[in-house]
Amino acid sequence: MAHSVRPGEFEGTLERAAAPEGAFDVRAFAVRPQGQHIDTHTHAEAHLMLVLAGAYISTARGAPDYARPPFLVFDPPGTTHRDRFADSAGAFVSVTLTAQALATARAAGGLPEMATVLDRPAAMAAAVRVAREMPGAVRDAAVVEAAAWELIGAVAEDQPGRSTPGWAHLAFEAVMDDAAEADLSVADIARAVGVHPVHLARVFRQAWGCSPGELMRWRRVERACDLLRDTAWPAAEIAAAVGFVDQSHMTRAFRAVTGLPPGGWRRARHVAPIQDGKAWAA
Repeated sequence: MAHSVRPGEFEGTLERAAAPEGAFDVRAFAVRPQGQHIDTHTHAEAHLMLVLAGAYISTARGAPDYARPPFLVFDPPGTTHRDRFADSAGAFVSVTLTAQALATARAAGGLPEMATVLDRPAAMAAAVRVAREMPGAVRDAAVVEAAAWELIGAVAEDQPGRSTPGWAHLAFEAVMDDAAEADLSVADIARAVGVHPVHLARVFRQAWGCSPGELMRWRRVERACDLLRDTAWPAAEIAAAVGFVDQSHMTRAFRAVTGLPPGGWRRARHVAPIQDGKAWAA
């Protein structure tokens, strides 16, 4: 028997959340191996789920046996399933629609009537943008809201696009998995997937709505956010741990992604001050 889950309730540990103007509930989750058993459950609200890391098993229409990231699925209200991460490990962003947002989206037409994989480049690029805007939500939730509406618009358009080559998925995974390596370059990624760097950059932007470098910077900032929130490490240690050349490099990237310096982001999250007396860069 399926059990109902609350809005925004998903498998995994909540990393960050935003509720812009009450239209959406946007959350980022990390799923870690814990041997948990995922029961059949029902989502009362419509939602989109963007898998950023980990192999995902989905019953949605059009899903492969094991979906590799990035993977986007739309679940309408009342979806009952037992979708889960194959190895109980991964990361994803959920965008849950309020009743009002769903009504507005349906008025535009085009939302699927059943759980459906969305693999069109416009929808994928818009979903990745939502994920990339999450670290800045503490400062400007309106940007997250705009990205979420852009995503809904891309889903509703329902226009087929060019298929994304498999190597572009491998390149996405390489950035997500290896961003902590400070010397990682676009040329390294292109060499690993067997394409020219120029071709990689062009197809990557068409598929995911950003350059490999932009995704790499976001991934490093995202990991820095987690360490800012969960540890008392000084800024220089965090910069080195997530792949930045130094603390100044991290501060510049952090401002570009979130609009705040690391210390300001941390204070806005009401995180307790670090314990070793070392100051954060302003």
